[in-house]
Amino acid sequence: MTKHQSGIKVARGLRSSEHALDDAIASTMRLGADMVEGRKAAQFAASVGQKALTDVMAGLGAMVAARDALISAHGELLQVADEHDVVWRMDGAAESKPAGVVRSLRHPAANAA
Repeated sequence: MTKHQSGIKVARGLRSSEHALDDAIASTMRLGADMVEGRKAAQFAASVGQKALTDVMAGLGAMVAARDALISAHGELLQVADEHDVVWRMDGAAESKPAGVVRSLRHPAANAA
C-alpha cells in the first residue's frame, strides 16, 4: 500500500468515525429528551428515573469528550500528512470548515497558547 492509499484509507476511517460519533451523540440526546418527556407524560415524580438519566447524560459527556479527541487527532493527522508528504484528499464532496479551522487543526499546539 502506498502513502497515498494509506492516507486515503485513514482519511475515510476518520471521517466515518466522526460521523458515527455524531450519530451516537444525536441519538443519546434524543434518548435523554424522550426520558424527560416520558416521565412528564406519565406524571411520575421528577426523582423517578433520575439515576438512569444521570447515567445517560454521563455517557453523553463521554461521547462529547471522545468527539473532541477525534477532532484533535484530525489535526495531528493533518500535521503528519504535511510533514511526510502524504496525499490524503478523498473523492466526493468535502465537508466545509469555517475559516481558520484547517490552520488551527494543522497546528494544534498553537491552540493551547
